[in-house]
Amino acid sequence: MSKYLLIFLLGSFLFLTGPNFAQTYVGESTCLSCHSSLTPDIVNNYLVSGHPYKLNEVSGAPPEYPENTSPGVPNPPPGTEWSEFSYVIGGYGWKARFVKPDGRIYTETEEVQYNLETGDWVAYHFGEDKKYDQSCFKCHATGATTEGSWNGVPEDSLGTFNEPGIRCEGCHGPGSEHASNPSVALPNVDEDLTITVCASCHQRGGVTNAIPASGGYIKHHEQINEMRASKHGDGEGGELTCASCHNAHIPLRYSNAAVNDMTAIEVECQTCHSDKQIMLNGEIKPIDCIDCHMPAASKSAVGLQVGNGWRGDVKTHIMKINTDAVTKDSMFTNDGSLVKLDENGLAAVTLDFACLKCHTSETVEWASSYAVDIHTNGITGMKDASEIPDNYLLSQNYPNPFNPATTIRFELPKTSKVKLSVYSINGELVAELINNTMPSGSHNIEFDGSSLSSGVYVYALTTDNFNATKKMILMK
Repeated sequence: MSKYLLIFLLGSFLFLTGPNFAQTYVGESTCLSCHSSLTPDIVNNYLVSGHPYKLNEVSGAPPEYPENTSPGVPNPPPGTEWSEFSYVIGGYGWKARFVKPDGRIYTETEEVQYNLETGDWVAYHFGEDKKYDQSCFKCHATGATTEGSWNGVPEDSLGTFNEPGIRCEGCHGPGSEHASNPSVALPNVDEDLTITVCASCHQRGGVTNAIPASGGYIKHHEQINEMRASKHGDGEGGELTCASCHNAHIPLRYSNAAVNDMTAIEVECQTCHSDKQIMLNGEIKPIDCIDCHMPAASKSAVGLQVGNGWRGDVKTHIMKINTDAVTKDSMFTNDGSLVKLDENGLAAVTLDFACLKCHTSETVEWASSYAVDIHTNGITGMKDASEIPDNYLLSQNYPNPFNPATTIRFELPKTSKVKLSVYSINGELVAELINNTMPSGSHNIEFDGSSLSSGVYVYALTTDNFNATKKMILMK
């Protein structure tokens, strides 16, 4: 090789990698101009997945979400107009918050966050000056940077971003070089998506095995922390990465939106754990591993008590189940800020998350008696379909009068959306025991009136097509 050719190649390398050839964002439309024909299934699925809808621009009307996905946000916060906002945070899957043109998240009333599951408006940092800055939109937008201020007020130091939502370059990196020379300059992340890219958003408090918690649930984007606190590990030395199971381009929250029967979960637990199964009364029960090992122990917007069990609205990636007869209080540190880890740095979910979310009338003692050896011994003595009630029924509580606790029993002939509430004799709500979808069968719910005064109370059961009330007496 001549010295002149060597000098030319070296100069070209320095030019392409030096500060004069910094990679820049080209925008989703540039990516799709090629990939809509090159990889149409990937593009069409990505466009209906949740990533592009992490941040949605508002132009005097509510954001539009793809068919078969989010029901959307019906109205802006009570007392406001769409013209008062620049962006909606989310609205696809769990909740929606609202960002004003001045760069602040709307916090002025106690009805500022819309929860999709319940249709309720709730508070969020009520009355605070909550800036929507790079600490937030680094996981809601593409090309986030700490430089400048997206609202045009430099002294706010909010940072800026290239596009709202997690677009192509949000995971694949700036695409100017790839756009100019597609066959040579490959995207920063290919099909072998590593845990590092996902961890830039799907973790909190650092990429560690410490799992932040709050209010009796795991916080809502802790999947990397959870993986590191499980035997599946962090992708090193043959351990799993996110891409071992997930295809991040395919809708998962609303799987019905996927095109050409593609699925977000490409490898299921049974692929590796083919020797594990559940026997019910001597017969194999068609149950997915994740039904028990990935219970919704995390909370993004809604967390509910369901009979004697609990559920959040995001599945955990801890996988391990604590088979001891203990409740979820034992799952967290004394101050409730973290999930407890054992001497090996591993976590586990309790049975009231894993089992009682479905077996709502049972106890952790009952669940523990089966859970310890469930893959060996299975379950016996469970009711079959012939024992499902024929009609809705709300029974009289027992004991009655009571002090301080009593049991309320009701029956459902089919899976139903159920609300079970307790009111004072004057109609004041004193307790909401259930507000959730419940399976068919008989359910026994304990009500503790320790904090109430003696007197007559009314409990009410409401489903889609059944309503009933009964009176009970608390006598101290």
